[in-house]
Amino acid sequence: MLTKELIRCRLDKGRLRPCFVDPADDALLQVAERLLTAYRSQPAPTRGELEENAAGIVATYPEPIVARGLDKLLADRCEFATAGERDYPALRAAVFRVAGQALRAGAPAAAESYRTAVLERAGVVDALAGTDLYADLPENERLVSFRDLGPRQLLERYNVGLVQALLLRASRLEVTVSSAEPAALRRVLKYLRFFRLLARITPDSPGALRLHIDGPGSILSEAKRYGLQLACFFPALCGLAAWRLDTEVEWKGRRRPLHLTEAAGLVSPYRNFSAYVPEEIRLFHEHFRRTVTDWCVTGQTPFLHGGGQEMVFPDLSFSRADGTVCHLELFHRWHAGPLLDRLRLLRDGPDLPLIIGVDHALARDPAVAAALAASDWFQQRGFMFRDYPTVEKTLACLTRAAAAARVGQGEPS
Repeated sequence: MLTKELIRCRLDKGRLRPCFVDPADDALLQVAERLLTAYRSQPAPTRGELEENAAGIVATYPEPIVARGLDKLLADRCEFATAGERDYPALRAAVFRVAGQALRAGAPAAAESYRTAVLERAGVVDALAGTDLYADLPENERLVSFRDLGPRQLLERYNVGLVQALLLRASRLEVTVSSAEPAALRRVLKYLRFFRLLARITPDSPGALRLHIDGPGSILSEAKRYGLQLACFFPALCGLAAWRLDTEVEWKGRRRPLHLTEAAGLVSPYRNFSAYVPEEIRLFHEHFRRTVTDWCVTGQTPFLHGGGQEMVFPDLSFSRADGTVCHLELFHRWHAGPLLDRLRLLRDGPDLPLIIGVDHALARDPAVAAALAASDWFQQRGFMFRDYPTVEKTLACLTRAAAAARVGQGEPS
């Protein structure tokens, strides 16, 4: 996404308005195509060659900050080869030492034979194995892959990237999403979970939800990492036919309101999200299916009514052959506020078919640790994990929760 110095915004009656580009602008499309040609060039260029070529293209456009932004987005789509395990500083030191001795002895520095002789005397010919003596420097890293796209797509991603860069400095977000298709709303919430974000969810109107999401400006620790997760979530909103975002963003030393809707015409770059499963979740599913016989992970995760207007959207749902269903909600290291809210909700509505997992990093917060210790609900239906829960801890908690539910219904445990 774009960095702070590449953000183009203006103030309109105190409100912050991103300066979006027109994805159909011919001049910009030409600049985008020229930049793309540089990144597609063969043989694969080095990082230094790409930067030099891009700088020449950027300088020809009347608004260099826009062209630099486009180049930044393309650079983010590159993977470069590293120099490997060779100790290049030590190899250079050996070459310079021998070269100095040869020059003092009067050897002709320009001769190719001189270069070969120096490398041989320094004993680095085999160590270099055909690579450059300066191959470890960033500008000499060679492009190995580039995730290509079209010029119009690049301009559309520039507009989304402007908003993402602003959200890195946002306070609490208020988001309204609506769709005639419940699956579309569920998909947005899956994106929210995928990026390890939590929201307080309330119904807004038929077919619409209001999401209250903490912003990085309200997170005391790891705000930068959290802000990145929030910015990565934002494009999921742009895939809906109707949405609204309200927040405040730090801009030039002051908090400024930012309001956006689908009228901005932003295009989501996310495609076929349902086909991608993170490695940690895939491994959890495989291990659960292989080792657990009386429970299974269900394919659909429903909305749970938490009492009043609040709704809960769990991370995973489980079912048992006897018809018992239980859901799991995870709280990661920056979810202190949502966790405390959830514990209060569960204290008042203990019959919710839910278990919760809490990251050990989150429990370092004194207020969180005290709330967990005081919660009888958590002792029965909660567990701790590191980064992502294990099958063993999840199964143990499911077993405790099912036993507690039977006791609550008057059945023998």
